[in-house]
Amino acid sequence: MLVGSQALGVAAGVLVARFAAPGRSRKLVIVSGGVLVGAGIVGLLTVSAYPLLLVSSALLGLGGIVATSSGAALLADATEARARSSRFGQQIALGTMAAFAASVIAGGLAAPVARYLGAAEGDALTLRALVALGGVVGAASAIPILLIRDVAVPRTTTARVRRLIARFAAVEFVFGLGAGSFIPFINLFFADRFALDFRAIGVALGVIAVAGSFGALVHGRIVASRLGAVRSVAAVVVSSLPFALLAGLTGSVYVAAVGLAARALLMFGTQATWSAYQLSSFTPAERAAANATLALTWNIAAAIASSLSGAIRGALGPDGFTVNVLVLVGCYLVAAVLQFALFRDREPQGDMVSSAVPTHAE
Repeated sequence: MLVGSQALGVAAGVLVARFAAPGRSRKLVIVSGGVLVGAGIVGLLTVSAYPLLLVSSALLGLGGIVATSSGAALLADATEARARSSRFGQQIALGTMAAFAASVIAGGLAAPVARYLGAAEGDALTLRALVALGGVVGAASAIPILLIRDVAVPRTTTARVRRLIARFAAVEFVFGLGAGSFIPFINLFFADRFALDFRAIGVALGVIAVAGSFGALVHGRIVASRLGAVRSVAAVVVSSLPFALLAGLTGSVYVAAVGLAARALLMFGTQATWSAYQLSSFTPAERAAANATLALTWNIAAAIASSLSGAIRGALGPDGFTVNVLVLVGCYLVAAVLQFALFRDREPQGDMVSSAVPTHAE
């Protein structure tokens, strides 16, 4: 399913590039992406044939890239350059805490929903009912989105964009390789290596989520304001690596949880600052398409790394997680070096370029 979702990522990028062009409403593009996500969810809930499940998963990934890319561009458009890092930090923190709360709520609803349906908690019918409830909540998010006032986006040329995207894409690809090797499997890491049950895994993931949310709020306000965006991101990425290494090598579940929480605190903060820096480097007319391209690059790399990491764990068993963490550490170190080498002397100029041309309402 993951491969099918990523395979249509290119189409998602094309759609974003087209629909996010000047003259189009960003909020309607976001809602359109949400509709595609909804179609994917309906498919996952109602079909059983594997080919149709692949199509549904692909729609889910396609719609997600459309919505998130335009959403990030809209947030950047509506925020002054000096406040973007903090705004993106707030967005990441709220999203992370919402996801954690949803997991807790879903866990609490599993038993009563299963009783109502006359099924077991782990039965596919119960899981589909919970996913359906989540889909209803997600659909309600269209209401506040439609109430947002569209931001004026200027018409600009994009001749300078390809080379800039290529530089950012090099960084994103290496980050994706590192993240895909371990991050999607943190729950399995706790289950396979430390034999934790679902409840204990939920607690561990909750601690990591809360730490990440706090880091997202702090980094832009404190670290980036003192060191500058690129230097602060590269430095914090490197400082997070010993904690990841500690988690991968320790035999204590408590040390592993604390190590991954410390890593999340540092890395979630860099995500906000790095996203703000990236989007500030492009004009408003370029942001959604550029963001989609970079998201696609990251996801392709993560998909490749996820497949390889699964093969490693299949060959080595729980000890394979140590190799996965080592790959993450190595890739993140290379990515931080690339960030510093490619962007240390470059100030974002997207807003300055856009201010030099006439604007029009979307």
